Amino acid sequence: MRYMMFVATDPEAEPFVPEEDGIAEWIADVEARGVHVLGERLRPLEDATLVRVRGGELLVTDGPFTESKEWIAGFDVLDCRDLDEAIEIASRHPMARFGRIELRPMWPLDLEEDPVAREEREAGDRGRRREPAVGA
Repeated sequence: MRYMMFVATDPEAEPFVPEEDGIAEWIADVEARGVHVLGERLRPLEDATLVRVRGGELLVTDGPFTESKEWIAGFDVLDCRDLDEAIEIASRHPMARFGRIELRPMWPLDLEEDPVAREEREAGDRGRRREPAVGA
């Protein structure tokens, strides 16, 4: 299964220590395992553009457009056996310590499939894999 791994900043994380980054080793490991599909850093919020259509009108806003202390700094697409493998890989990414990592299973677009039926079919797989987050 493919997972989108959002790599984000987190103001409550440990301070970033460049000497402890280790991103090159992490990339080498996931590429050697054959689970790394794609990954990139993202430009800062100041370079973002928000695109919306409201009432038939195109609205374009240059960033930053939110008052957030957290922002997505990059992403990776992983092709893992299951969520447990994706969690293990994400836990070793330097930003799991210096920021935060969000994993989301990718949901292939199938225009012929009923999304409600698929959601019901997959509902049993979610929630049984791990304990709820602290404070949830």
